[in-house]
Amino acid sequence: MTVPLNAAREIEIRHHVSRAELRGTRVLLAGHAYLRQVETDDVTTELVLRERESGTEYRLPVTHTVSPGIGADEDEGRYSYEKAGFEAAVDIDTAADGSPLDDGLWDISLAVGAQGLAREVRIGSSRAGRLSGRPDVRITETVRGRRAVTLYTTVPYGNYTIDLGERKHPVLKRLTFGGIRWHAGRPTELLVTGRCTLGACPRGALAVHLSSTEGATAVFLAVRPPHGQQFTVSVPVAKLEPGVWSGELRLGERVLPLPPLPKGLAATKWWCRSGLWYAKPVSRPGGGFALRVGRTGKAGLLKAGLGRLPGIRTGIQGDS
Repeated sequence: MTVPLNAAREIEIRHHVSRAELRGTRVLLAGHAYLRQVETDDVTTELVLRERESGTEYRLPVTHTVSPGIGADEDEGRYSYEKAGFEAAVDIDTAADGSPLDDGLWDISLAVGAQGLAREVRIGSSRAGRLSGRPDVRITETVRGRRAVTLYTTVPYGNYTIDLGERKHPVLKRLTFGGIRWHAGRPTELLVTGRCTLGACPRGALAVHLSSTEGATAVFLAVRPPHGQQFTVSVPVAKLEPGVWSGELRLGERVLPLPPLPKGLAATKWWCRSGLWYAKPVSRPGGGFALRVGRTGKAGLLKAGLGRLPGIRTGIQGDS
C-alpha cells in the first residue's frame, strides 16, 4: 500500500532502539523504524549525525534487517513493516566522510525512508528497558590519540548523543579519591585508593606521578579490577630517593592533585645496608600531599637500637 505525496507531512514515525553501546571507537546501534501506513518497500533509511552547535551533518548507511511482526498491532495489521529493522556502526575515526569526527555534541537521528518518502527522527526516546541511557564516559585510543567519548541520552527527551571532547561530561568528575594508608602487611607500601566510574580507559593510562624537591620523579600505575570501579595505587616508599615528594593522579593529560596525607598517619622506617631510612608525612606551603623520605641520623639509630618505638612502623629492606 502506498501513500500520496501530499500526505507525507502527516505521516507518523515509529522507532525503537534495542542496542546502543560504545565499543572502542564505534557506537553500535540497532532497532527498528518505519513510517506508519507506509509499507517497508524500497527502504532508504540512513543514520544522521548532526553537530549541535555548528550544524555540520554526516549521513551514514545502515544495514536493513528483517523485523517480523513489527507494527502488527496498528491499523488492524493492514500494513507490513517487515523490513523496518536496522543496524548501524558509527566509527568516530571515519564517520566524517572517511575522517575523524571533530569534538562536539553529535546528535543521532534516523532519516527513515520507504517508497520515496522520508522523515527524520531523533532516536532513543523509545528504547529497550535494559538500555539505561546514563552517560557512558570512556577514554578511547583513536587515530587522533586518546580521546574522551561519551554516549548518553538527553534530558528530558531521552535521545542519543555522542559527546566528543568532554563538552558536557568531564572525565575528571569520574575520578574520586578514597583514602591513603599504609599496607597492612607491607609496612613500606603506601596505598592510594579511589573510584573511577569511566566505562573504559586504556591500560596503564591511570597512574600516580610523584616528584621530589631534589628533582627525582616516579610513576606508579593504578590497578583496577575488570568491570570494577575501585582502583588502588601502590607506592613502595623504600624505592624513593631522599627528599620531599609531592604527587598527582594523571589520566593522560588530565591531572588531579593527590589529597593531603591523613592526620595521624604514622611514620614508617626500614633497615637496609646503608642504614635506617624513614618516610613520614610533612606539611608544605599551600598544603597537599607531602611525604618526606630520608635516612635517620646517629640519634635515630641509637633509638632504633632500643627496639620499635610507639607510632613507628618498621620493615626490613635491601639496598635503597
